[in-house]
Amino acid sequence: MLQQTIGSVVKNEQIKSLYFLLEIDCPTLANPIKPGQFIMLKVSDNNAPLLRRPFSVYKISQIRSPSKKRGRHLSILYKKVGKGTQKMTEFKQGRKVDMIGPLGNGFTLPPLLSSPNIILIGGGVGIVSLSLLAELLKTKKLFIFIGGRTKHDILCIEDFRKLNAKIFIATEDGSFGFQGTVVDLFLTQMEKIRKNEINYLYSCGPIKMLKKLAETIPLNKFISQASFETRMGCGFGACWGCVIKTKDPQTPYRRVCKEGPVFNLEDIVWKE
Repeated sequence: MLQQTIGSVVKNEQIKSLYFLLEIDCPTLANPIKPGQFIMLKVSDNNAPLLRRPFSVYKISQIRSPSKKRGRHLSILYKKVGKGTQKMTEFKQGRKVDMIGPLGNGFTLPPLLSSPNIILIGGGVGIVSLSLLAELLKTKKLFIFIGGRTKHDILCIEDFRKLNAKIFIATEDGSFGFQGTVVDLFLTQMEKIRKNEINYLYSCGPIKMLKKLAETIPLNKFISQASFETRMGCGFGACWGCVIKTKDPQTPYRRVCKEGPVFNLEDIVWKE
């Protein structure tokens, strides 16, 4: 159920390069979050910047306090890229933060988690959107592809190692792992993984990455869901500022924040 609530900063630390981990104590919002959903966070106490910022939830953790009460923390892994995220890097422990969520529709899990091959493909900070999903996928057939421009943009490796997933890494400059895009890397491994089995593919990243993925893999051989990253105004469908075109003849235009952010890759009409 959508709600506006106030959380309290537990910690806010730089983990590498331009990336920061923000942990917030907010049990009323952490409890109902599902993989693929997001929150809208107010980054300033004044009107600069005015709009909230959308963030995927990276982790949800259960905490036992000294008073033996159980709490729920949600974590956001974000990149400092503009005025809004610059403001966030200044958040101190104990600061109150205003959030709206859970927002959007998340990923649909396979009916039998133990049977299919499950492939996660994340570009840059997009891999963060797949972290909660990976924790729920209790399977030995988990393949994770992580991509970034440089080695400094490769995130969440240790999280996925704990899940015993098979991890593949690509950087565009060749500073870590395969040299090229994460989609290029996946194409080199696709036939080895796919074979004749059912394959679920979940992805998140820049539009350019998702477009290339949709145009280069045989979509009829995969059950493919993608979480879209886009600028948002309100986050709950009122402003129609994050529309994407689909192949649905009745309602072709869908709001990423409301009907998404997760869509089936085969349903999207890609712009040239």
